[in-house]
Amino acid sequence: MFTASPKKRYLAVALAALAAVSMWSYVRKILIPYQVQDAAQVGRPRGVLSDLYPRWFGARELLLHGRNPYSQEVTREIQRGYYGRSLDPPHPGDPKDQAGFAYPVYAVFLLAPFVHAQFSVVQAWGEWILGLLALTSLLMWQRVVGSRFPIVGSLAAMLFLLASYPFVEAASLQQPVLLVMALLAGSFLARNRGRLFLSGVLMAVATIKPQTVVFPVILMLMWVSWNWRERRRWFYGFAATMLVLLAASEYLLTGWLFQFYGALRAYQTYMAGNSLLDMFMTPHWAWLGRTVIVIGILWVNWKSRGALESSVESRRALSLTLAGAVLSAPNLGTYNQILLVPAMLLIVEQWNTILRGSRFVRGIASLMLTILAWPWVASGALALAVLVFHASWPTQAELLLPLYGTLPLPLATAAVLLALPAKRSGDRSLAAVPRGVSCTFVC
Repeated sequence: MFTASPKKRYLAVALAALAAVSMWSYVRKILIPYQVQDAAQVGRPRGVLSDLYPRWFGARELLLHGRNPYSQEVTREIQRGYYGRSLDPPHPGDPKDQAGFAYPVYAVFLLAPFVHAQFSVVQAWGEWILGLLALTSLLMWQRVVGSRFPIVGSLAAMLFLLASYPFVEAASLQQPVLLVMALLAGSFLARNRGRLFLSGVLMAVATIKPQTVVFPVILMLMWVSWNWRERRRWFYGFAATMLVLLAASEYLLTGWLFQFYGALRAYQTYMAGNSLLDMFMTPHWAWLGRTVIVIGILWVNWKSRGALESSVESRRALSLTLAGAVLSAPNLGTYNQILLVPAMLLIVEQWNTILRGSRFVRGIASLMLTILAWPWVASGALALAVLVFHASWPTQAELLLPLYGTLPLPLATAAVLLALPAKRSGDRSLAAVPRGVSCTFVC
């Protein structure tokens, strides 16, 4: 649709704009008022509800007052700002998320310019900055994946991104995953353009969310191992930056690594049973799903380590790696699905190949499109019924209808990527080239 005739591209822009209006109207005018009312009924606290707040507060306390951001005292103060009061674990209505500073210490360096400002200012600017980073990431991912959209097609893609529930949730919460996505996009774009040292630096900075970046790091380490002589600059950039970040963090807070590990263990404990795999496979069997995902990603990355960055095999490995990060995330936050953007772009770019595939492949792709479109259809119907025709307030089941399509989307996307042919006649691989030969001479 993004690369079709001008008439179809303008139609795509109109549909994307309608989807954006529908989704934002649903979230701001229907879903959030329901959440406020439900929280009041069960006594669930609501405060600023910004995911920047725990990181900003922890950075301010560490940099300005020398306090340990992982301490229980700081965590309770974060809760009072984040939720409006300290959490009471025995209270059945209180959230599970303790809102602690569960990030590496070096995350404070990114927030250092904002520690003197009031959080209301940080929150107001954060939503706009993170939104712009998401749109910039989309443009970078287009170049990484090889999507050649005209200007109108790129505009439609941006509007569809703004209309997606994962983006709406991430922007509303000021979720740092939007920053991490921009760093990852910049890292892979720099790699594709031969700026390997810069690519490694950006990847290292992206480890502020280690559970999100661990798979991309493994992908790149395998990629480097195939041709160490030509690709070692990436490793030097990554390793040097990590050493600087770790050393600076140790200088700020001695022994922080063990405290960070404890914060991660605590996070996994109180968020247990609240991940995507827990929902689909039950908490008892979720470990099996994570094991399969890890083994599958390792295998795909290993098989594609010698492929050129421009090949379908390499781009599919990257997209599957990010989809695996979404599937194995320790929580159910749909904002993580923003990492599916490269997969969506690759599927659009390879759509003609999918249409020429088997009936099974076309069926999986059709199912994914249905799941992808469902939140926009449902949110539009609810917004139209409640806000325009003033229908009776929807029940809880009806209210959550747009969200049902977001849960199976990562699984459906991964299925389409796996069904997509990894190699095409035009692809070239470094597997047939001596390891000492530079990619420059192959391309």
